[in-house]
Amino acid sequence: MTFSQTIDREFAQEKCPWPDLKKIPYRFLMVDSTGVRLQGYKGANLGQGEMRWALASLGENESFEPVGFWIDKGWKEIKKDLEDRLDYKRLEILFSDGGPGIEEALLEEGMLHQRCILHGKRDFSYILYADGFKKAEQAPLREKLETIPVFHFNQAKLEQLGPEDLPRVKDLAEKTKQGFQEMVDLLDPEKYPRARTYVENLSRNIATFLSWWLERKSWIPLNTNVIESAFSQVKNRIWRVGKRWSDKGLLNWLPVTMNKIFHPEMWKELWSQYMSLNPEFQLIDVRVSWRWC
Repeated sequence: MTFSQTIDREFAQEKCPWPDLKKIPYRFLMVDSTGVRLQGYKGANLGQGEMRWALASLGENESFEPVGFWIDKGWKEIKKDLEDRLDYKRLEILFSDGGPGIEEALLEEGMLHQRCILHGKRDFSYILYADGFKKAEQAPLREKLETIPVFHFNQAKLEQLGPEDLPRVKDLAEKTKQGFQEMVDLLDPEKYPRARTYVENLSRNIATFLSWWLERKSWIPLNTNVIESAFSQVKNRIWRVGKRWSDKGLLNWLPVTMNKIFHPEMWKELWSQYMSLNPEFQLIDVRVSWRWC
């Protein structure tokens, strides 16, 4: 039974939207986070909060589906929650944008980590800025990073690889390794302390998709687009309903939004059932008017 089937049953019974999922043989885990505006008692402005999501997949060529979301929870707390509800030791790959604390909290021994290649390249500029280098000064280093082969892959190219491409992929993997070593050697630790550490860490897990293909001849995602696309839709719906939310209100609203985005068939079924129960109900017209008070 997949998550979709499990949540369909739980949704129908009006239970918790995050049931025990230990029987589902998930292999891949993808996480991300985004900022939300929160409010407290009587609408008190609590400022910016953090909404975090996790999606899981059965493996190669399988879709990702949501397995949890949290408001202002640390990654270690999220790891504990996921361990309570998922067969966590079965997970093989963690996909993330490489945000602070993700790898340390969520990566188990034996798991691989695939950093998003889009974030990996884009965030390099922010790190150089933190080292005190403005945009014009960054250009040579950014151009050097972009010559590394790993940053020239996309999902379409990856899906076209066949057995005949084995020598070429091995060569690109070796050139990627060499390219990162050249970047590390170029970044003086006294002058670029943050950038050097960033590139060293990035080189360890940005090309996991290449080594996975070389070993198994199957492709895995090389970016976190799937979760970011879902986040974008969720944020749009949240902002249309309210600018600021309480933790409880947002957590109550998220299952509705999640079902609408990830399981539209459930939404249609629910609407169909409602119409069957209420045959007299018809939406004929909607009018909006206003007047000065």
